[in-house]
Amino acid sequence: MKQSLLTLVILTILLGSCSQPSQDTAIPEDVAGQRTLLDAKRQELNALKKEIADLEDRLGNQAGANSEEEAKVVTTSLLEPTTFRRFTEIQGNVEPVQENNISSETGGRIIRLLVKEGDSVNNGQLLASVDMEPLKKQIEELETSLQLATDVYGRQKRLWDQKIGSEIQYLQAKNNKERLEKGLDGLRAQMKKANIYAPISGVIEGLQVEQGDVAPPGMPIMQLINTRDLKIIAEVPERYVGTVHNGDKVKVQVPTLQTEQTETIRVIGRVVHPSNRTFHIETSLNNRAGTFKPNLLALVHIEDYKEENALVVSVDLVQQEVGGKQFVYIAENTDKGKIARKVYVKTGESYDNHIVILEGLKAGDEIVQIGARGLSENDVLEVKTETNG
Repeated sequence: MKQSLLTLVILTILLGSCSQPSQDTAIPEDVAGQRTLLDAKRQELNALKKEIADLEDRLGNQAGANSEEEAKVVTTSLLEPTTFRRFTEIQGNVEPVQENNISSETGGRIIRLLVKEGDSVNNGQLLASVDMEPLKKQIEELETSLQLATDVYGRQKRLWDQKIGSEIQYLQAKNNKERLEKGLDGLRAQMKKANIYAPISGVIEGLQVEQGDVAPPGMPIMQLINTRDLKIIAEVPERYVGTVHNGDKVKVQVPTLQTEQTETIRVIGRVVHPSNRTFHIETSLNNRAGTFKPNLLALVHIEDYKEENALVVSVDLVQQEVGGKQFVYIAENTDKGKIARKVYVKTGESYDNHIVILEGLKAGDEIVQIGARGLSENDVLEVKTETNG
């Protein structure tokens, strides 16, 4: 009823103003004349807007005083100070904390391959063995030579102890024996490298050889990845250098698995990459359930703004007039019950459908929630349910 009456009055005013003949219907040709005409028209428009606003206030007051007006059903909540946080989303990648490329130090033909791709292995477990037959023959030859050299050295030492023979013969025998012993120790050390063991616990990936293949020395033949201990690496724009700190808590999401958890930043890069103006960060990733896999896409939410004791409302509750002024409706207690009161506000930071109110509201105000969009000033309210937050 109120809205129809208001519309009728406004239309009457507009029609009346349009029906009046203009004293100067022609637009001046010169710029000065056009500016003068524009100023006059603006003054007429401002006067008309003021008259409309006065009529709105009068009609609103009359509607608020009308006890027979139907009450608007709404829900409300009490405004309480809270901590407002804003986060920035950074794309990252899931990576293993430990991964090793397994190779043979000596090289040779693989005579035993004890694992296949996808196998889980423990630290120290035997993975493969290479053929060391040529080395075994060298060891046997050296052992035979060493036996002779040891016997010769023993004879020369006994003679030298009896002052028989020359010192050079004794020293040559000793040197030959010690040289063969060192050479034998070196070959035996190489023999130990015939077996390839797992340096960490993990899963075999990227197996590149089969039993019987020749493994060149130092060339990777398989990859061993620790899938239990994972991390997330992300590249952060340089504008957040002063915002991100080691030890900060961040929200981590893995969209593919629809998971979210809180982790800790444990590494911050000390260099800004000149190509993309970013620095890298690393966070831990709890993978006790074994659901995460390396190279999954991850999203890291970094807190870049925080305000304590902030007055925060839903973005949907902040409405805007044609002139750009923002307002919210609160429920105000009167002798005749609760009525809608328009309160102009100044807003601040926003995030995740919430916005900070800088001016206009105070703690304890009863904010109209559901039904706020259909209200007008001084509407009688019927609060069906009251919610907190």
